[in-house]
Amino acid sequence: MIETSKSAAHYALLSDGSAVLIAGWLAWWLRFARPDMPESYLVAVVLGVLLTLVLLPVLGAYRGSIWAEPLGGLLRVLPGLMAVFMGLVLLAAMTKTTGDFSRLWTGYWFGLALALMAAWRACFGLCLGRRRERQRSRILIVGCGELAVDTAARLVEMTGRARTVVGFVSLDNETAETLPAPLLGQLVDLEALLADPLLGINEIWLAGGDIPVGQRERVIDELQLASLPVRYVPDLTLLNLISHQPRRIAGLTVIELNGTPLDGPDAWVKAALDRVLAALLLIALSPLLLMVAMLIRLDSPGPVLFRQPRHGSDGKVFDVLKFRSMCHSSQTSGFQATRADARVTRVGRIIRRTSIDELPQLINVLRGDMSLVGPRPHPVALNQEYARRIESFMQRHRVKPGITGWAQVNGYRGETDTLEKMQKRLEHDLFYIEHWTLWLDLKILFRTAFHGWCGENAY
Repeated sequence: MIETSKSAAHYALLSDGSAVLIAGWLAWWLRFARPDMPESYLVAVVLGVLLTLVLLPVLGAYRGSIWAEPLGGLLRVLPGLMAVFMGLVLLAAMTKTTGDFSRLWTGYWFGLALALMAAWRACFGLCLGRRRERQRSRILIVGCGELAVDTAARLVEMTGRARTVVGFVSLDNETAETLPAPLLGQLVDLEALLADPLLGINEIWLAGGDIPVGQRERVIDELQLASLPVRYVPDLTLLNLISHQPRRIAGLTVIELNGTPLDGPDAWVKAALDRVLAALLLIALSPLLLMVAMLIRLDSPGPVLFRQPRHGSDGKVFDVLKFRSMCHSSQTSGFQATRADARVTRVGRIIRRTSIDELPQLINVLRGDMSLVGPRPHPVALNQEYARRIESFMQRHRVKPGITGWAQVNGYRGETDTLEKMQKRLEHDLFYIEHWTLWLDLKILFRTAFHGWCGENAY
C-alpha cells in the first residue's frame, strides 16, 4: 500500500472539515429551503468541524493511501465521522438541547458529509490516476542479484502499472539471478542505455547489495553521468525489523529498527483514554470487586490481591495486580497455570474462567504501568525461557502491556503449553505493535467485552 505523506494527510483533513461545513449548510437548505441558518445550528456545525479535525486523525482516517484507493479511504473515514456525530448527540444530550435540532437535518448532514468526502476522494483519485499514467516511471535497476530481483518484484506488487521495470544492468563480478526483465548489459553500457529512446528510461534504482569498496567509486562516477533521478535501495534483509522508519537526529540519517505507531501525540491520546476508561470502570465495577474480595477471603487464607513481577514497556519490571486465584503458599511460582492445576482454589477457578481475576489490573493502568490494550505481560521467568527459544520474543515489550490484546481476542489466551502457541501469540502481538490505531484498540475492547472474557481458552 502506498502510504500518505503528512502534508497530503493535512490537506485531506482540511478537505474533510470543509465537507462537514458545507454539508451542514446544504442539509439546512435541503430541510428548510432557506439560506439563513440560526445561531444554534451554526454552533452545531462549527462543533462538528472541530470534532472532525480532532477525531478523524486519531481514529486512523488518513493511514494508508487516500487518493490511490478512494473506497478504502472512505471506509477508513467512516468510523471517525460516526464518532463526530455521536459526540454531537452526546453534547446535545448533556446540554438538554436535543429537541432544538431537526433529526431529519442531522440525517441529511451526515449523509451529505459522507457523500462530499466520497466525491472529492473519487475526483482526486481519478486525477491522480491520469497523472500517474502520464508520468509513468520506467525504471532501470543497477544490479542483478537477489536484492535487485526482490526490488523489482515489490515495485510491481505495490505500485502496479505506475512503475515498469525496463531491465537490469549488472555490476562487475555479480552473479545474475533469474530476472523478471531483460539483462540489458553491464555498468559500462549505462550511458548508451539511457540514450536509447525505445527504452524510455526515466529512473535509475541502485540495488546492488554489498558493493565492494574498490568498485563503489566507479559506480558513483557512472551514476553521476546520468541526469535522471537515482534511488538507492539499501540491503536490510539481514535485519529482523518490526517497523522501520528513517529519522533525522543531530544532522544524521538513522533508521529506527523497531519503531511503532505508538509515538508522540498518539501515545498521549492512548494514555489519556486508558486512564479515563480505567477510572470509570473501577467506579462502575466497585460492587463486583468488593464482592469478589470477600469471597476470596472466605474461601482460603491469604491476601486478596496477588502481586507478581512482570515485564512492562521497554523491558522494565513492575508488579502486576490480580485477584488471588491460587493457594497463597503456591502462587509465588513463576510457572503458568494449567487447566487442571491443583493450586487453583474454588473461587479462583470461577474468576479465572471469567477473567474477573484480571480486573485489579485497572489499578496498574491508572498507575501507568499498563494499558487497557496491548500484549499481555508474562512472568519474568517465562519471558526468560521463551526469549532463548523464539527469535524477537522480547520485541513484544516495546509498548505497554495490556489487560487484553489482539492475541487474546484471536484465541491465543490462557495457557501456552506448546512452542507453536507462543509463536502465534507473538505474531499477533507484533502485528498489533506494527499496525496500532485507536480504532484497533476500540475493536479489541469491544470483542473482549462480548467474546474475549470467557473464550474457550480460558481456565
